[in-house]
Amino acid sequence: MSNVDFSRLTAIVHATDRPHSIDRLVRSIHWLHPELKILVAQDAGPARSIPGAEVVRLPKEVGVSACRNALLARVRTPYFLLLEDTLELTRRSGVDRLLTAVTNKQLDIAAGELTRCQKRFVLFTSRTPEPAAAMFEFDGDAVKIKLGSRPGANGFFTCDVTANFFVGRTDKVRGIGGWDAQLESDERIEFFYRACRYGLKVGVAPEATALRWIERGGAQPLRDYTGLAVAKMGVSRMVDAEGRIHEAAGEARRAA
Repeated sequence: MSNVDFSRLTAIVHATDRPHSIDRLVRSIHWLHPELKILVAQDAGPARSIPGAEVVRLPKEVGVSACRNALLARVRTPYFLLLEDTLELTRRSGVDRLLTAVTNKQLDIAAGELTRCQKRFVLFTSRTPEPAAAMFEFDGDAVKIKLGSRPGANGFFTCDVTANFFVGRTDKVRGIGGWDAQLESDERIEFFYRACRYGLKVGVAPEATALRWIERGGAQPLRDYTGLAVAKMGVSRMVDAEGRIHEAAGEARRAA
């Protein structure tokens, strides 16, 4: 049994219009950590209650960043657990390890990795590791996202970018302004870029894994916000982990 005090942790989730997904996630949290408080923000679909979670209803389609900031403002614990509604926790998710790393001030953001899961047939599910830990590499006014990490300590590796499955210090994330509300989607890299600039200590424990289910349906972003995110990072272009080039030019740069 873990001796970690989960009363010091709050889970926050932005729920898209996928009731089955958020219900599955909440059930998995309560199965593993029944004492953990869960805050869920809804900005799409009909309003609904979620057994075992406190629901915060926000204006229609304000976006993931605004929803996370609203939840972060309601957190009353020194640490929070960021999750997406397509995730599911298991005994291998190691939330206690992540919480211990931030409680001991080894890290400001302690993350796990994801396993992509998709139903192929009635009785078959494909499972594929989906590493997200990455480093920033700079070349003039351009930045490249390179998968990988550096050696760390106590089973963690240091990195600049992680998946949206992490335990963070509430004060530190509030201190960098949370997520940029103008980025209704495509917010992750800009968030970690800012965390890097402000000197937050970020690390990943690869053995701590959550399942990420590929689902149909749910709210779809109205536009691609990557160009605006790149402009807000103050660089001319970004090469993502798949080698795709994203330019910050024209309207997106002026909007930043």
